[in-house]
Amino acid sequence: MHTLLYISQALGLVALFSLIWLIIRAFKKHILWGLAVLLLSPISALFFGIKYWRDEKKPFLAYMSSFGVATGLAAYVFTAWGGWEVVNTALNVNEGIHSEKLTEQEALDFMHANLRFLKHASPNEEDRRNVEMMQKFLQQYESGMSDADRKKMQEEIINMMENEDLSPAQRRELKHLRKQLNLSEAESTAKNPEVAKPTLTEDASRTLSKRPSTRKVNYRADYQEIEISEAGKYIGKTFKVTRKNSDERQCRLIGSSPGRLRFEQRGRGGTFTFEYKHSDIEKLKLLASLE
Repeated sequence: MHTLLYISQALGLVALFSLIWLIIRAFKKHILWGLAVLLLSPISALFFGIKYWRDEKKPFLAYMSSFGVATGLAAYVFTAWGGWEVVNTALNVNEGIHSEKLTEQEALDFMHANLRFLKHASPNEEDRRNVEMMQKFLQQYESGMSDADRKKMQEEIINMMENEDLSPAQRRELKHLRKQLNLSEAESTAKNPEVAKPTLTEDASRTLSKRPSTRKVNYRADYQEIEISEAGKYIGKTFKVTRKNSDERQCRLIGSSPGRLRFEQRGRGGTFTFEYKHSDIEKLKLLASLE
């Protein structure tokens, strides 16, 4: 994929030189044509090339063909790397900020989309490893973690931020992660009071010991892939859902409507809901108990 990007960049340079050639030819025709091609290309370049096709077809074809192919390749690479998902999630975040209704899920989706794009776009192996580590942090944050895990992650984030080779986008993501970890730690401390364990009296212990024993049946829980159309039968059940070009997420199904499924996910950072279209879901697995 990076090869296509390099080809696109090379064709972009060809398009630039061809445009300069076409601008020079346009100024020779008339100063207004020169200014139009200079300031309003490629639209003005198209009109100029068509009007003076017989005289200017070489620079016109060189510019339009190289510009068109370069733009097409760049758009293909941008789409394949998940660039439009970054744009969509960024618009959702911007709308949430202005309306003061930004949800944690929208912020996390934006961060996931950015990290996936950075992982594809970075040609440096070390940068990709840093992005993978940041993705792991996000996944652990969403699924919940112990205090020891949180402290370890905070130390690793501090060490990573000392790296001078980090891009501004990566540094912003690390700062946000560190802030979220600190908030989660404060919430965990406030919501986790010590509860005394109940103890049995001696008489109760003797009574329980005299109860007839029953055969214990051992069950194991495992995820089984199901058809998306059958998911509506399992409202309230736990699933692992994989969206196209996204990571697998463990969540609970809380609603179903024609063509859509609504999920709930809980973590130390709180509880949030999200919705996927059937067409966006790549794989759906139900947690089932097996004897």
